[in-house]
Amino acid sequence: MSDAIPEFDFSDILSSREASGSSTFETHNDLTNAASRSRVSSPALNVFENTGSSKKRTRDPQVVHLLKKVSVQTTLLSVILPLFSLFKLLLSRPEWNAAMLKCLLVYMFLSQVSLVAGYHRFFTHASYQCDLSVQSVFAILGGSCGLGSILDFSSQHLAHHHHVDTERDPHAIVVHGWLFAQWGHKLFNGNRKSARAVLECRNTLESTARATAGDKTKNDIAPPSYALLRWQHENYAEILFLTLVIIPCIMAKFFGLPYLSGIFYLGLVRMSLIQQQWLIIGFLCHMKHFPFAKQPFDNSRSAINLPFGFLWDLITFGESNHNFHHEFPGDYRNGPNKIQWDPSRYAILLLYYLGFAGKLHYTSQDQINKCLIQQQQKNLDEERSKLQWGIPLDKLPVMLPETFVRLAKQEFETKKRALVAIEGVIHDVTPFINDHPGGVALVCTSVGKDATQAFNGAVYLHSQAARNLLATMRIAVLGRGRIGIEPTIWEKHMLESNNFKNDSKGREIVRNKQQVTFTNKNHYAAGAA
Repeated sequence: MSDAIPEFDFSDILSSREASGSSTFETHNDLTNAASRSRVSSPALNVFENTGSSKKRTRDPQVVHLLKKVSVQTTLLSVILPLFSLFKLLLSRPEWNAAMLKCLLVYMFLSQVSLVAGYHRFFTHASYQCDLSVQSVFAILGGSCGLGSILDFSSQHLAHHHHVDTERDPHAIVVHGWLFAQWGHKLFNGNRKSARAVLECRNTLESTARATAGDKTKNDIAPPSYALLRWQHENYAEILFLTLVIIPCIMAKFFGLPYLSGIFYLGLVRMSLIQQQWLIIGFLCHMKHFPFAKQPFDNSRSAINLPFGFLWDLITFGESNHNFHHEFPGDYRNGPNKIQWDPSRYAILLLYYLGFAGKLHYTSQDQINKCLIQQQQKNLDEERSKLQWGIPLDKLPVMLPETFVRLAKQEFETKKRALVAIEGVIHDVTPFINDHPGGVALVCTSVGKDATQAFNGAVYLHSQAARNLLATMRIAVLGRGRIGIEPTIWEKHMLESNNFKNDSKGREIVRNKQQVTFTNKNHYAAGAA
């Protein structure tokens, strides 16, 4: 069609990604080109290839294969050092005092806020914008948690959101199990699919940060700074040394304790506790069958809201409403409730009122209520499907009125079978004839007749329960004939709502994952969020 709407062309996005990822693939391309040149310059190899013979590629032993997949940085920061801290606490606890404990709590709180409000909600999900000085604090204190640079953390977390519960999810509990979701993904690198997904998300983050460079308000409120992202990534080792060694040593000297005590408590113990707190979220909050867990917004994926909200909010630093977060990842909050333990939310609001943050994104209550109702409707549909509602009207055979009258009389005389027409539908009420509260005689006098008026109030206005029971006794629909019965308003309503597509007022019900824009086909090329 000449007037058709042109399709969105994402070739520019892909080309910009390829340009941004050129440095990433440069080594790979050089090696490929070198290998190609070697094949051309080696006649012996060309002869070997032309003969069509092939040499089987040797596979590494399983142990060697696993060792090659070990991530040195994440293994050291998220496995070895936390285990060392745990055994050190149990076997030989270093010296400490009350002042050190208070400093640990403050330092840990600031680091947690920098991780959740900074790394997670600002840099990863762009839930708000903030001043460059605040971004710098987030980059330094958030980096002290040992979960990698912002680019490493955010790209992995975005890949988790984009491809949750699939092989492209870097720590999918559904695919790899709880142990991998908790610690395994920190010990081993992911498969090729998840690594490719993480790389795509990283390119998206970098290209977005470059595209928005210079975008700021008059109060210097801006989106994530690309220069800061690159600086923090390239100097991550120095940031770790500053936050795990230098600052703890200064604080230990101030409190009159050995340097090793400061490094151990303010550095390693603090980092290990925050890490385990964050890893618990990725593990427990995706246990779909966790006792008393809820999925009020969408149950098609594994993300849940943990039960006993305040308790789990304390343990997860306000991140226990994970079902809400996966449905509304751009919201600066972790739940719609005004009274909820969510320190990062209050920290963001404090920055906002002080003028250091702006453009807070939050989901309107109307959109939240839509998802709640759609999921409730989905739950009702699942319960409804377990019940017997009778054969749908459009699936019933059609019977002419003359045939119905003749058949009803014959069946009642020979088999005591009671066929009654109500609202243009023929019902076999034989199983209920002896249980009819109005008596057997009333049913018998209705055999082969239209009992619509009697059913709807002339004799007795039957209840909804009676109508539900009657629906299970349908056997045919009356067709048009010499004495045909016109469809009534109630019959039309039953035809419309038979498949439960409309509500009680005739409006269409839009169920969860049944919107016109929903498709099961995934378009990975554009890396859509």
